[in-house]
Amino acid sequence: MSEATPYISKTERFRPKITPTPDRLRGKVAAITGGARGIGRAIALRFAQEGANVLVTDKDLEPARETAAALEQFGAASKALRVDVTDREQVDEMIRTAASNFGGLDILVNNAGIIVFGSLMECAREDWDRMMAVDLTGAFQCTQAAGRFMAEQGRGGRLLHIGSTASLLPTAQQAAYCVAKAGLLMLSRTAAMELVRFGITSNLICPEGAVTDINRNLLSDPAVMSALESRIPAGRMARVEEIAALAAFVASDEAAYMTGAELVHDGGAVISALWWR
Repeated sequence: MSEATPYISKTERFRPKITPTPDRLRGKVAAITGGARGIGRAIALRFAQEGANVLVTDKDLEPARETAAALEQFGAASKALRVDVTDREQVDEMIRTAASNFGGLDILVNNAGIIVFGSLMECAREDWDRMMAVDLTGAFQCTQAAGRFMAEQGRGGRLLHIGSTASLLPTAQQAAYCVAKAGLLMLSRTAAMELVRFGITSNLICPEGAVTDINRNLLSDPAVMSALESRIPAGRMARVEEIAALAAFVASDEAAYMTGAELVHDGGAVISALWWR
């Protein structure tokens, strides 16, 4: 008897047609938190393809080193650094390392994050505290440190925050995550208003999600993936390369006039949820 044909989701079948813009980020220095894997790694690769020098930071150093090494094929200068965004001294060291190794800092990507599943009524205090510490307070510490440095540096800058559609809409069994990501939205807006006079922009990218190491096992279940895809009007999840392409634009000089924005990247999921039925 022949084996059953393996299930391949619409997300896996989709092949994005994306071409990096050569030299768009030439001479820029970027620090990416949570840059070892998933969306962070994709952004690091895209930035390097467009000419940026990249500091790949992550709480797991070895995968960060692997990502930093992968950037060298594009001729980019890169370095890996262990950074736990909940530790202010490590965050400050990230800024110092960017300055000492690359001569400054032009782009910060607040990508580091975790997710704790559970309803608001069931959420344990320790889970709540951990979510806020990483996804919100960690982003605050990085934003504050980078914003101060960029303002003193005097050449403008870009603050990019990787939020979620959960920044905009409550999601079942993700209470703490939604609150943290909604807080990130206001952090981005506040940074935008305070730092625009220094030529520093702050914007939030809100993906519906993509297949990454954090959810790969769950989404390998055909029933789970099929159910998820069925509620997204585009019929699929994003590819990390698509999110990285948006991040590269927002980080570039082409986006100098855009600040305080929420860029929803969701295949129509949010507007569908709001659609009057």
